[in-house]
Amino acid sequence: MTKNQPHHPHETASKERAASPAGAPSAPDDNLLTAWRTQSTTVALLKDAYDQIEAAERRIAEYESRIRQLEDLASTDPMTGLMNRRGFEKFVEHEMARIRRLHSPGALFVLIDLDKFKPLNDLYGHQAGDACLRLVADQLIKSIRVVDGAARFGGDEFALLLTQTDPEKAQVRVNQVRDTLNNLTLIWEGDELHFGASIGCEAVGADSTYAKTYQAADRALYADKKARRAKR
Repeated sequence: MTKNQPHHPHETASKERAASPAGAPSAPDDNLLTAWRTQSTTVALLKDAYDQIEAAERRIAEYESRIRQLEDLASTDPMTGLMNRRGFEKFVEHEMARIRRLHSPGALFVLIDLDKFKPLNDLYGHQAGDACLRLVADQLIKSIRVVDGAARFGGDEFALLLTQTDPEKAQVRVNQVRDTLNNLTLIWEGDELHFGASIGCEAVGADSTYAKTYQAADRALYADKKARRAKR
């Protein structure tokens, strides 16, 4: 084109399009492709992260379940399924805290010691003795409410905590437990095995501590045992 020829913009645009390589994508197409690849990568990373989080949550749930199982084992008497001494002490202290916060009217701490158990255990063997202990545990569970607690401290010593109740009213239930235990009979290899129980109680109030409550109930228990021996 000479300098005297008129300029035609359409001719210039046509020549530029003709100069472009055949099949080359336009700039908008490149941006869409890049965005799609970025989005796909992001989705994949998020999915992987979610999978890892889900796996971690499963492991945490398994660990927590195992911890609860170990805590239960540490607080449970394996023979009877009742609380052991450690678990019962925690249970009592929790109830004492509720009483101090005025969330409970009081409780009654009960210690139980079986009578004639050692001669029975020696004469008929440990399996018969274990059967007696499980029978007592079953009767205690049947005698208490869900909010109450029952424990085996070891040997033939058991404990109850009758919660959310006036101690005087709870004493009526203790007398029922006493009658039940003193009329138990275990059939063992054709023989009827009889045994009884001595019981000591102590009221639990806002000023109570576990140690003092246990000591008072223990003194009452042995006073009851001494009185029962004098009657025989």
